[in-house]
Amino acid sequence: MHQDHDKFTQAVKDRRKVIITYFSGEYNLSLTKLCVPLQYSPPGEEEDPDCYYLWDSEGDVGMRVLAFPSSHITYMELSDDGFDPDEYIIPETEWVASKAGRSGK
Repeated sequence: MHQDHDKFTQAVKDRRKVIITYFSGEYNLSLTKLCVPLQYSPPGEEEDPDCYYLWDSEGDVGMRVLAFPSSHITYMELSDDGFDPDEYIIPETEWVASKAGRSGK
């Protein structure tokens, strides 16, 4: 769990976006994005790391769901920007359902 986990949960509760700073291995530097907090997944079995799922509000059209293990997140802060959860409904895949302990059907 990240040190700023309480900010993530508060953002979900208040329906506010988060500003996340994370380390990008692809670019070998820290990046900052404005995101909608979607879900936190605690560590699973077989050394699965915990993971924060976010919607990239600034991303290009297409796949905009980001998944970060807490070890890649440098900092999270609450934004003043709100969001409507109904605008970010994402179809549940079998993988997500299995991580949540549901059948996925």
